[in-house]
Amino acid sequence: MRGIDASCIGTQRWQGEYERLADAAGVVALIASAASDAAQARALCDLLHAGGFSTLSVEAGAPAGLDALVPRLVEALDWLRDSGACASVGVFGRGLAGSAALRAAALRPALVAALVAQDASPDALLDELPRVRAATLLVVGDDDASLLLAQRRALPLLGGARRLEIVPRASAARADRVATQAVGHLATQWFAQQLPLRHLH
Repeated sequence: MRGIDASCIGTQRWQGEYERLADAAGVVALIASAASDAAQARALCDLLHAGGFSTLSVEAGAPAGLDALVPRLVEALDWLRDSGACASVGVFGRGLAGSAALRAAALRPALVAALVAQDASPDALLDELPRVRAATLLVVGDDDASLLLAQRRALPLLGGARRLEIVPRASAARADRVATQAVGHLATQWFAQQLPLRHLH
């Protein structure tokens, strides 16, 4: 794997770890809604690095409700834009952080080029989804019928390219190691297909 330049960045409102690959194909911002998501985020970062992407992992912080997560993620995205790190980025979020990723993409439609939301709850965001222009992959487990129905309602409302993937045993609260790896590979493939080839400075 190519060398990774890691640095801790942020402001009083958000903190994160920026892992930059030389000559990367793009950058993916990840945000966790709880400290328990750290292991999955780390595994996904490793997959993304192997796929040629830099990553910005935004800490969950406290409080971790949707109204707190969205400003943190938006500010992190603005940092990527203002620092000249990349002309466009991908975003990954799981559970509540998946909902935050959708809202952030609606707020920054010109910046977020691709998005993966696992087990997001989009029903509260239906009015905002048409503003999401990012190519969006919705991922949901096969063991939560109500959440799957919500994803199917949300899918046609999205304003860009979109796809729904159903992964066995991948519900965020009960995902096993195999399901977590499957989601990670799907996310990495989606970003590889959908992110423009704009190299980092």
